[in-house]
Amino acid sequence: MRGRHLTVSLAIGLALGATTISIPSASASPQGDLASKMQQARQLESQIQANSDRADVLDEQYLQAQNAVADAQRQISDAEAGIASARAQEATLRNQLGGRAALLYIGAGNGDPLGISATNVQELGSRAKYGEAAAETDNKMIDQLGILDEQLNIQEKQLQGQKAEAQKRENEADAARKAIEQATSQMQHLLDSTRSDIRTLANRIEQQRLAAQATAERARIQAEEAAQQAAQSNNGGGTSNISSTSADVGVDPGSIPAPSSGAAAAVAYARAQLGKPYQYAGAGPDSFDCSGLTMMAWAQGGVSMSHGSQSQYLSFPHVPISDLQPGDLVFFGSSGPSNHHVGIYVGGGTMIEAPHTGAVVRYSSIYRPDLVPLGARP
Repeated sequence: MRGRHLTVSLAIGLALGATTISIPSASASPQGDLASKMQQARQLESQIQANSDRADVLDEQYLQAQNAVADAQRQISDAEAGIASARAQEATLRNQLGGRAALLYIGAGNGDPLGISATNVQELGSRAKYGEAAAETDNKMIDQLGILDEQLNIQEKQLQGQKAEAQKRENEADAARKAIEQATSQMQHLLDSTRSDIRTLANRIEQQRLAAQATAERARIQAEEAAQQAAQSNNGGGTSNISSTSADVGVDPGSIPAPSSGAAAAVAYARAQLGKPYQYAGAGPDSFDCSGLTMMAWAQGGVSMSHGSQSQYLSFPHVPISDLQPGDLVFFGSSGPSNHHVGIYVGGGTMIEAPHTGAVVRYSSIYRPDLVPLGARP
């Protein structure tokens, strides 16, 4: 009995516990919040698993109680059938006993003197003795049947008690199982919310990491530009390979092997378009905008992509600027998803781009302040 009450108490405690698991307080950093949320998620997952194990135990208890109820009901039915049979036999014997008594009464009350003889008297005595003996036997059987009836009634009452107890266990196990299911549902809802928080925090941390990487990359680019400007000043203001009107114009880095035949075809196509004018929304063959050039270049390499630099950024795996290879796409803007310009990398810190209205397809340095720290590899 105590164990069954503990089962119900356990389920109720779980239901309450599902709503009182502590929520991590705000930490000084997203990393701290993330660690707290991950710890909470692990605790919830552990508790949900424990609930599942307890629910399995309760399922078994419920089935055992159901079987006990069914078994008690079968025994009750047998006892009721026995009671009915004993009472029917008792009624039959009482009828027989009454019938014999009536016959003896009728025979004993026959006053016809002509019908009496010595033989008749003897027969009448024998009949009376037989009747008395039969009646005594019947009375004993009736007594035995009465005892059996009483025993079966006692047995039925005991079985009814066992059935009621089994039904109580069945109801308690069912109630405890439902309480655990409710507790688990609440915990699962909290776990789903916690996992959503984890994804949000992880995204925030990743954005911070990318922002820090972009800041570092821009600082490095600015340092290189400062060094290049200092070198140009020392050389009299410029070189024959770098345009004096645009600090980001580059030079042909020469033939740098591409990592694949597709990338080689894309670079070769881009080189073939050098000198063609920029045109908004242009995709060749006589003029291009920035994403039109990269789209058509990679079409020669067997890769289809949308006409738009932001879509191109989102369509392919990303690579750090330090790992760029010929054929990779480089982007410019405040971030990759919101970039405003794309070029095709050809090596040596140089890309081929269709820059803007009034300019032509050309070699350019990728090292600008708004260079996105991740390129894309079709």
